[in-house]
Amino acid sequence: MVRVNTLAKYGYSVMTGLCILWLGGCSKPSTLAETCQASPEICHDLDLDATCREKREPLLALRLSIKQNPALAQQDETQFQRLQLVESYNRCLQRAAGIQHVNHPQLTSNSQRAYALTSLTLAQIQQQTKGSHNPHLAYYHWVHFGDSQALAILLQAQRNGQIKEAYILAGLATSQLKTEPDFARRLYLEALRDATPSDFVADWLLALAQVTPDREIKYLLQKTNIDLTQRKADQRMMSAELGASAEIQQQLDQQSLVLAKALSEGSYASSHWPDFLAGDKQAWLSIIKAEG
Repeated sequence: MVRVNTLAKYGYSVMTGLCILWLGGCSKPSTLAETCQASPEICHDLDLDATCREKREPLLALRLSIKQNPALAQQDETQFQRLQLVESYNRCLQRAAGIQHVNHPQLTSNSQRAYALTSLTLAQIQQQTKGSHNPHLAYYHWVHFGDSQALAILLQAQRNGQIKEAYILAGLATSQLKTEPDFARRLYLEALRDATPSDFVADWLLALAQVTPDREIKYLLQKTNIDLTQRKADQRMMSAELGASAEIQQQLDQQSLVLAKALSEGSYASSHWPDFLAGDKQAWLSIIKAEG
């Protein structure tokens, strides 16, 4: 399913497949209580009840990994993982802390305690990573706090060709829509080219349409968004803005389905679509030919 909302998309990975990460060995796994008894420093802000277990387990696994290899803690990628995992767990605890357990009030108090402590942990990591030149961390601080220094770091990294993540490129493009529309257009085109189907956000097409001067490409982008999201639109207004013959509109309507498929299936970057959306009208014939 294609995502519609332009939420910042944070990708993180926690090392898996190593028995030592969870919990203590392959031959005889430790229980959570045993792990925390052996390493209380990695459990001090956790709720050891079943509350938010799915969010707690990858966080604890990462902390175990860092304990066994302290050098990991200095790596930007590890810091980014910590941010994501602590924040995800903290949000879950925030919801759990608001639930009053009449028969087991300790469950509520445990969640409230863990929420307060993980909030402090999260704030500490946020402070430690402020000013980082790592694109993921800079993007986090820009999106969460409107950090202008982080935005400047991102823009410089983009100019240096250091950013390949589609969600960061699209986020930067959104920030430049009103002030630098041509730059925003280039960034959206880069984001579409670099995005995997899971990265892709259909509303990027609407934003790109705003800064696309060609009426046919603008119509195609809007129509493709409709095909992907099934949202309602004023077709008569779109046709009037296109101002083309019925034959051309029919071709665009047909090709919008082809573009939607390319974006959804991951064949966009290897097709002629990037050239066409960038303004190369000759690519249109290649697209039609490829469809047979």
